[in-house]
Amino acid sequence: MKPTKTFFSSCTALPYTDVTSAGTIQKGIVPVADEVSTEVFLNGIFTTTLVSSPHDLCSLAAGYCLAENRLPAGQEIRDVIVQNGTAQVVTGPAAATPWHQSQDFTIRAADVYRYGNILDSLSAAHHRSHGIHEGALVQGTTLLAYAEDIGRHNVLDRLRGTAALHHIDVSQALLIFSGRVPQSVIVKAHAMGLSILASRAMPSTLGIRLADQYGMTLLCGLRTDRFRIFTHGERILV
Repeated sequence: MKPTKTFFSSCTALPYTDVTSAGTIQKGIVPVADEVSTEVFLNGIFTTTLVSSPHDLCSLAAGYCLAENRLPAGQEIRDVIVQNGTAQVVTGPAAATPWHQSQDFTIRAADVYRYGNILDSLSAAHHRSHGIHEGALVQGTTLLAYAEDIGRHNVLDRLRGTAALHHIDVSQALLIFSGRVPQSVIVKAHAMGLSILASRAMPSTLGIRLADQYGMTLLCGLRTDRFRIFTHGERILV
């Protein structure tokens, strides 16, 4: 498999005024995450308007159409053309078989720790603006795909779009995620065919319940020396 190109979010330096309880007022410049709106068309028909970070709109538009089940039956995405504030998604007869969740996928706890700082090592925009969500699909020592966006759901759609456009098998991949894990995140991860999700943040009660129902392993509070197992810990070899 050829490695996919990694895209990063842009920021714009903007002025601000800092006011403190001590009565001090100070002007400064701070990087602010860029945001754009893009109209998505599927086979020439308007579908939605996406609000996102401005980079790699091809993967985002593709992932959104897949996640929302917008593709006609028996079709797959053949191309995405981005121009003039629009993303034109083109489909054709499906040739690939969708990846499904692997029931026998296991991973050592020591390997999970290794992913504790992978997102920090990749994103500059997150550290500059503190307004970017991140996600990565990893398998062993291989980074299959990386995405970042102002919206956490966009991150998951970008990863799904990247996997689809580059025909990446994610059945043995681990999703490393920066954000909270409510029910909606579990739905998107499960639809990608993923078995294990590891987030630096914490889940919601519905997120935990749904992960358990889907048979997904949910790990949260991921750091380089610890994580918390919430569901289906049988895949983690301690």
